[in-house]
Amino acid sequence: MRTTLSYLTPLLVAAAAAATIAAAPVAVAAPLSCIDVGSATQCGSPGNVQITANTPPVQYQPLYPYFVIGDHHR
Repeated sequence: MRTTLSYLTPLLVAAAAAATIAAAPVAVAAPLSCIDVGSATQCGSPGNVQITANTPPVQYQPLYPYFVIGDHHR
């Protein structure tokens, strides 16, 4: 009898764990709603907000601003 009980206890614990996992509610992902906030985009759902910064275009300066074509040293 003791041998049967030692095999039966882990089986009952595993069955109870499986039943608990199966009965747990399934998480449903809420759709994100996004709005433009100046230079960033804010997307959110209940309990979660993500802010994504939008970088402006870079205006590159000339590499050698002191040199102009046709401007010769005198």
